[in-house]
Amino acid sequence: MKYKAIAALTLCALVLFTGCGSTPKNEGNEKNAKPAATEQVKPAAEKGAESKAPAQNAGNAKEQKALGALTPDQALEYMKTTKNLVIVDVAPDKAYKKGHFIDAIHIPIESISKEEEDKRYRELPAGRPVLIHCRRSIFAPGAYKRVRELRPDIPEISYINGLPLFKPYNEWKTMQGQ
Repeated sequence: MKYKAIAALTLCALVLFTGCGSTPKNEGNEKNAKPAATEQVKPAAEKGAESKAPAQNAGNAKEQKALGALTPDQALEYMKTTKNLVIVDVAPDKAYKKGHFIDAIHIPIESISKEEEDKRYRELPAGRPVLIHCRRSIFAPGAYKRVRELRPDIPEISYINGLPLFKPYNEWKTMQGQ
């Protein structure tokens, strides 16, 4: 009985921590390996100062406002109040099909090459704030870091640290006439 309990707990822990609901298909392939999501970035409001990276936009030197991790509640408020927000969903296809934010751009990073992932990040609209998420914040921190590196022209960037609040946002978005 004791061993069954230990096995059950181990299995639960594996399911919980395997990343956005599934195991990456490119595991073991160094070329396509994704960065570990060990870095936890606090929102700027909690840090007292914003993290900034230099950015160029139409020849003007600007600073990129890196908000870092937002709780699901903070992200919901941010999504409702930020104009021209680009929402990027980096969850696997299966998770995306189960539910996603209205108008989100889906980049299933676990099933595409690193080159394709970078290409898709470069295609994001310039000059607009970006919010990245997956389902359990496994892929989102690495995607956040990579987009910051590739896209200094994005004025503000953050990611959701936790389970996204699809239903409240989608209901709100629908009520906005979109």
